[in-house]
Amino acid sequence: MAKQRSNQSSRILWAAFAALLLQNLVIPVVSFAFFEEQKNYYTPDPHTGSPPTGSSTPPYHATPSHGSGSHGSKPPANCGNPPKGGHHHDPTPASPSGGYYPHPPSTPTPTPSTPSTPTIVTPPTTPIIDPGTPSTPATPTPTPSPPFTCDYWRTHPGLIWGLFGWWGTVGGAFGVASAPGLGSNMNLLQALSNQHTDGLGQLYREGTASLLNSMVSKRFSYSTTQVKNNFATALSSDEAAAAQAQLFKLANEGQLKPRA
Repeated sequence: MAKQRSNQSSRILWAAFAALLLQNLVIPVVSFAFFEEQKNYYTPDPHTGSPPTGSSTPPYHATPSHGSGSHGSKPPANCGNPPKGGHHHDPTPASPSGGYYPHPPSTPTPTPSTPSTPTIVTPPTTPIIDPGTPSTPATPTPTPSPPFTCDYWRTHPGLIWGLFGWWGTVGGAFGVASAPGLGSNMNLLQALSNQHTDGLGQLYREGTASLLNSMVSKRFSYSTTQVKNNFATALSSDEAAAAQAQLFKLANEGQLKPRA
């Protein structure tokens, strides 16, 4: 019984010794592998131009096997990608020193042509023709034909002066030396323009108009001699002057039968 216990204790000691020995062997191996991995994953200094010589061995990326105890562990974070901040390898090959490296011909950038300014042809200006305001044709005023009234002769003194002159008087025109009422020295325009309402005032107005009408129209109701004689006879009274003035008025308005 004691011997059996001694054998069991010996086995335990050997097992402990073997475990201790295995641990001492595994730790250096793992440390060496870790050192080698860190050596292969050298991160260059960004301030240096090129990695150290002698490190020509490409980094080794260990792929953990499914049966190992490291199943499910993630590979190093920088596996397959250049380390951040390190030297990035440019895939474009550099030109070899001392030789000629043909570059691909550069494609010329087309320069857009400036479009020419179109010529704008201005149409000729249509002349503006102002027809003007059509004037209304003047209606010719018919020239009155005698006999003329007292008002017509008074407003056309030039006709009177053409027959008797400026200095023609009632006495000289009718051939009377004296004339009651207005007198024989007034001129014919004054006789036509008098405003007396009595028989003599009417006789002077209408008698002077009848004398002028007889001189310009051969068809007037009285001849020049008849006008002078009837005028001189009517000066005898105011009633006779008013009656003869009424007859002269009708003749001046064309209401009496013209002479043949």
